[in-house]
Amino acid sequence: MITRQYALYIGSVFLLALGCGEEEEAPQGTRRGGGGWGGREAAAIPVKGEKVTRGDMSAYIETYSRLEAERRVSVLARTTGLLEELAAEEGDQVRQGQVMVRLNKDELSLNLRQAEQAFDDASTNYDRIKTLYERSMVSQSEYDTAHLRLDNAKISLEEAQLNLAYADVTAPIAGVVTQRLVEVGDLVRGNQEVFVIADRDPLLVRIFAPEQRMYQLHPGQEATIAVEALPDTSFHGRIRMISPEVDPASGTVKVTLEVASDGLLKPGMFATVRIITERRPQTLIVPKKALILETDEDDVFLIEDGTVRRVAVELGFVEDDQVEIVSGLKEGDQVVTVGHEGLKDGAAVRLAGEGLPTAEELASSESAESRGGGFGPPGARGGWQGGGLSDSLRQVIAEYRRQGKPLPDSLRQVLRAMREQGGGRGQGRGEGRGRGEGRGRGQ
Repeated sequence: MITRQYALYIGSVFLLALGCGEEEEAPQGTRRGGGGWGGREAAAIPVKGEKVTRGDMSAYIETYSRLEAERRVSVLARTTGLLEELAAEEGDQVRQGQVMVRLNKDELSLNLRQAEQAFDDASTNYDRIKTLYERSMVSQSEYDTAHLRLDNAKISLEEAQLNLAYADVTAPIAGVVTQRLVEVGDLVRGNQEVFVIADRDPLLVRIFAPEQRMYQLHPGQEATIAVEALPDTSFHGRIRMISPEVDPASGTVKVTLEVASDGLLKPGMFATVRIITERRPQTLIVPKKALILETDEDDVFLIEDGTVRRVAVELGFVEDDQVEIVSGLKEGDQVVTVGHEGLKDGAAVRLAGEGLPTAEELASSESAESRGGGFGPPGARGGWQGGGLSDSLRQVIAEYRRQGKPLPDSLRQVLRAMREQGGGRGQGRGEGRGRGEGRGRGQ
């Protein structure tokens, strides 16, 4: 009996060694035991890839500045008076000549009547002196004095009329009220600032372009403007004027652009300005993340027949997250965009999310592994005979979890059926052990 068990043990070891030898002699990259998914081949590295496409690319100058109103004017009081009425408020759109502040006119009206009376007196006196002068009854000096008095009275009258008109403070330009600096009841004095008005359409943005690129710019050239407050919206502007001189300290040229406010842009906003200097339509492009950062050269990993090959490329324009490919690739080529780490020429790869087995393949693989073949190697943890999941099935479940995907219903059904089969076999084994033990004790 002992000799027979020893012989069976020696045979099992021999078969296991033979199986291991076959596995070592198997060519790399080939499947064993029926060639199912998850066989002992060289592990394919999961990567993400994108195809080379065509699109429009541009070269540009990009810089930053703040938006400014084209005109910003302080509204000043031209006379002194008590503020009676505010006819405008911050944020109001006003037109040129519109009344914004009204001052008390009582004192100004009284000054006007006094000036009118003085002018009437001076005019009457001048007429009388003029008559006498024509008759040579008064001297030249008296005539000149009367004439001067009339002129002064006329000036005083015009000043009183003007002060009364200045009691209504009007907008010097059309625009939006950005600041109100007085309150009703304030004593407003001459030349005191009461409002600030800004003309916000169009808005201006002043940037400083490098001297080396000044000849790529010209008046009327288009630009794209973006602001932090509206990250998903871009605005179109154009160059209004370019300074004729270069700043010797910074080596830059001041460029003034204008952009329509569209009711959204406001003075003082921080803006990103991009001026297009050249366009290339329908050129080859790939994502910038496809470039290999581990080398000093411009190269990418090209996916071909489940393996990767390092390819040197010549780059052109770079715009946002896209880069132009001048040479080295063709349209439709697929390049690695995520998963460069550790990749080498000829490495086996698979696209993440692809290559997962179907429920039918899993069922057949589990059946094969339970017989010692299929996806797993001889002697590996296979089927439910060893009380656990097979390696191939564990790999599939781990892949679904890594990608954050739920297990498909078909796979769940396979697992449920396997649990039921495993429970039946376990029960049978328990019963067998109980009967065996009973026979032994009875004997």
